[in-house]
Amino acid sequence: MWILLPGGVSADEITVTDLAGREVTIPHGAERVILGEGRLLYTLAALRPEAPFAPLVGWRDELRRFDGDVWARYRARFPQAESLATFGKAANGEFSLEQALALDPDAIVFDLAAWSALRDGPALAVLEAAGIPVLFVDFLTEPDRHMAPSVRLLGRLFAAEDRAEALLALRRESLEAVAARLPDRRPRVLVETAAGLHPECCRSVGDDNLGRVVRLAGGDNIAAERIPGVFGRLHPEWVLAEDPEVIVMTGGDWQALSEAAVPMGYDASHASAQAAMRALTESRLGWSELAAVGEGRVYALWHQFYNTPYQFVAVQRLAKWLHPEAMADLDPEALWRRLHDDFLPLPVEGAVWAALGEAAP
Repeated sequence: MWILLPGGVSADEITVTDLAGREVTIPHGAERVILGEGRLLYTLAALRPEAPFAPLVGWRDELRRFDGDVWARYRARFPQAESLATFGKAANGEFSLEQALALDPDAIVFDLAAWSALRDGPALAVLEAAGIPVLFVDFLTEPDRHMAPSVRLLGRLFAAEDRAEALLALRRESLEAVAARLPDRRPRVLVETAAGLHPECCRSVGDDNLGRVVRLAGGDNIAAERIPGVFGRLHPEWVLAEDPEVIVMTGGDWQALSEAAVPMGYDASHASAQAAMRALTESRLGWSELAAVGEGRVYALWHQFYNTPYQFVAVQRLAKWLHPEAMADLDPEALWRRLHDDFLPLPVEGAVWAALGEAAP
């Protein structure tokens, strides 16, 4: 029986405020959802590990294209994922309205980065006129403010509130453990995103996204004031002049795109990541003189920490590199295993971080 609430809203519907500040009424436990951002699967897998694809009818295709190691594992475990409709990037105007309407979804979830394009174009108005709830979440910017409400919103959409709160509790506990141990001194850190994927040095982050990871881990991101947005490029000569104490490269399963990329992820190994990091540091003019290279403080992190609720694990790992004595009793390896054991349908495999100057674990 459908019990109607004031305004004609049924009892199995809820009203939420999304990350664009919009009040949206959505089904509680939606069964036909389109993910306008494919990497939202990383969150959905933690909320619905037994069947993460079951409530989906379509998704953006970037997980299939750029996170091949992850996609291969989910596809093997959940073969129905192959049958999902795929969509292009909404922020670039590549999201097919016709295909979305034909799928008759209960809701569509977009990343906040698509908000302005959808608001200023016809898409949002068309979807709302068709009675399709549209939600915006954000795992890309201001993770210290936006991560928790985004996880909670998805928890409500997929009727997984308890798991959402459990994941956020682990996140909070892990970040508090770092904050309680932080010393006053902050080493100067260069973050190079997708190192080697693009030949030039250096793509980096401002005071957001992985820049917030550096801050939470007790580091001073040298690009924080240099890059006004989330991502940008630093001139090689400026990097040499700044002489960072620590370099953190990000990598992924991108060897098909560039042999110079740092392999990171479920198919990677510490040794292969080290080899790529060494090749990059040795091939770049002037890098042998950098303090970070000379002192062996060059590290790599899995790039997908940048846009997932797993980011707190990267904070612990980076904090231990930056402050080994203060963080001596922290165990980011155990935290990564706990995340998988308690929340995810995949086993721990591969390498999601590496240190140039250390032996493989």
